[in-house]
Amino acid sequence: MDIQKIQMDKRKIIIIGLGAIALIFFLISLQAQSAKQSLEQERDELKKENIALSQKMDEAVENSKRLENKVASLNKDLERVSREREDIQKKYDMANRERDMLIEKLRERPAAPAPVVRPETPAPSVQAATSAVTDSYWGGILKAKTDLELQLQSIRTELKSAQLNNEQLQREKSTLELEIGNLTRQNTDLKKDFEYNQKIMDSLTQELVREKNDKFDIQNRFKALKNENQVFRRQLKSLSERKVNLEKKLAKLQTKNTELESSLARTQTFVKEKMLQMDKLQQQLETGGEGQVLEEKKESVELSPIVVRPKKEISPAAAGNLSGKIILVNKESNFVIIDLGEESGIRVGDTFEVYRGTEAIANIEAIQIRKNISACDIRKETTPIKPGDVVK
Repeated sequence: MDIQKIQMDKRKIIIIGLGAIALIFFLISLQAQSAKQSLEQERDELKKENIALSQKMDEAVENSKRLENKVASLNKDLERVSREREDIQKKYDMANRERDMLIEKLRERPAAPAPVVRPETPAPSVQAATSAVTDSYWGGILKAKTDLELQLQSIRTELKSAQLNNEQLQREKSTLELEIGNLTRQNTDLKKDFEYNQKIMDSLTQELVREKNDKFDIQNRFKALKNENQVFRRQLKSLSERKVNLEKKLAKLQTKNTELESSLARTQTFVKEKMLQMDKLQQQLETGGEGQVLEEKKESVELSPIVVRPKKEISPAAAGNLSGKIILVNKESNFVIIDLGEESGIRVGDTFEVYRGTEAIANIEAIQIRKNISACDIRKETTPIKPGDVVK
């Protein structure tokens, strides 16, 4: 009986220890699950910020290119205006030199001598022709001078307008240079933000890989505990068999005890009969023979509790009612991200087939579930998975 109590106590201690170990591993897995969920949320937020920063950076690059093109066109216009200004300046200088030359020629020209009356004077027609030629010459010179002054005035006007245009272009160039500097600084800031977010993404990926490795370690430990549990179950089964054998032996002993009690009762009846017959011969007979009553003690046997597990509900993924796509592939860590999550009814452990067209190329298993996305481990792969492949 003491051996049975010790064995029952041992079984109770083993069962309680296994329950405590299972509870500890459940709490560890729950804590790791919550940490993974928080990291996944941070990673999604950083992805959104990264996409927004990439869009801003693209817009800034486009604006920078547009402004650079505008500055290039303005530089071309400025060079053209400069060339025109130089040409006008050359024309102006040439006109000034021609005017100075004409003035010098007019100054150096000697005065016409007074006509000398000679006996043999030329005909009046020759004198009239000579005076007409002189008047036409001076008229041409005055006309040329007037034209040169008008050209000089127009050249000065064009030069002033070119100077104004040049100043306007210089101001626009300064404004554009300031805008380009601002856009360059913004582009630098956006690149820094992008690099920072990329580093955070890399760190999150490393943490996810570490958690995945921790999960594998926990699974291995769980398998080891499961094996130990099976060993304990076998030991418990052998103890139960020994207990059954002992109970059988106890039943045989009780049967023998009953037979002995019945034989003892018959012996007592026979002795009483003999005593009645010997009353006439003897006055007193000391009769002894006390029956020993054997009390049967039955000990209650405690059996291990029977646990009825509920039937698992079939998820929509297991039933094959869902269809999604691959949105991210991480070959280094051997996992992918799909656009199906808790809202779609996905659960940890659900398996999917990856299709490209009508051909099945891989088999994946859900390991982390979020609201709208899930991380899946690549179990089998015949063709490299790419973003956009269909998941069913």
